[in-house]
Amino acid sequence: MSTAGGRRAAPRRRANDTISYLPPVREPRFSMKALRAAGVSGLFLAWLGGFAVALTSVVAVGFPDRYARYGAAVLAVVFTAGVARRSGGRSTLWATLVAVLAGIALLTDWSWAMAGASVITATFGAVLAVLLTRPSATLSGVVREYVIALIVATSAAVAVAAWNAPLIYTRFYLIVLGAALVTAFGIVWSLGAGLHGLGRRGVGLILGGALIVVVLLVYGSIVRSYGSPGVVDAIDDAVVWLRDTVGGVPRPTEVLIGFPALVWGISTRSNRRQGWWMCAFGVVGTAVMASALASPNADIKYVALSTLYSAIIGLGLGLVVRALDPGSTSRSGRRAARRDGDTYVRPEPPRFAALK
Repeated sequence: MSTAGGRRAAPRRRANDTISYLPPVREPRFSMKALRAAGVSGLFLAWLGGFAVALTSVVAVGFPDRYARYGAAVLAVVFTAGVARRSGGRSTLWATLVAVLAGIALLTDWSWAMAGASVITATFGAVLAVLLTRPSATLSGVVREYVIALIVATSAAVAVAAWNAPLIYTRFYLIVLGAALVTAFGIVWSLGAGLHGLGRRGVGLILGGALIVVVLLVYGSIVRSYGSPGVVDAIDDAVVWLRDTVGGVPRPTEVLIGFPALVWGISTRSNRRQGWWMCAFGVVGTAVMASALASPNADIKYVALSTLYSAIIGLGLGLVVRALDPGSTSRSGRRAARRDGDTYVRPEPPRFAALK
């Protein structure tokens, strides 16, 4: 339609037409995904820097011990934030509390603060070493995740050495082991892998693993305290011979419980819900590693070789158990799992994301 002046008139709006009165919204400058990625990168860089600084406590570079403690403080905060993040907790809150404790230990050198910081560093470092693993059905993947756990546990051991707190090693070792096991089992329970999903096989696994842990710890203490002189001397002679011959002695708790359970759990998590319970027992191995350098008189070379031998033997035993397990990821294992009605596959988030 045209008007008298020859201009075209605006079209008449229909009754059912809608007009948007909302102004255009600008897209956010930073997405939450980018912020999370930046946070993860920051934690990784903090772990790397803290590890490098704390490493000066076990490597002769001429730096004062106080500098190494700053690296240990950074690692304590990173371990706490990582465990809280993976377990779905408030990482900022817990990391702040640990940072306050670490700051007190750095500024005052109070023995209780340094001992508490050492316990927290070893405990959360051991737990994070297991939580950062990913399930894998292949041999190369299992070995890769196993090595990642050992690297994180090694950084925790270096941080404990950097604190150089006045500790009684046996008491410290038992406290870290107990705290790490309680934390790991609590996290596994909260992940939805409670007793309702265990079945007879899972319950037998937990009871058997707990019995082995108790037997190794209690029997070792009883033999040392009340054993006959002949038995004690035979054990001491074997330890001395191994130390003089190969430079280190494998630790029974790592070889027989912690490392095989970790390898078995990493593999089992790819197709069975009981895998996290096995990984919870893997904390035994990482906790022993994290507390290995707690004693000020620890021989670095001896501890390193002992850990290496334990890791190699534990990996071999874990792979043997993985191959013999009827619920493994082999072809016959998958058929057995389907026959038992246990075909649940638990998808897991990425390595640095919350598990729930």
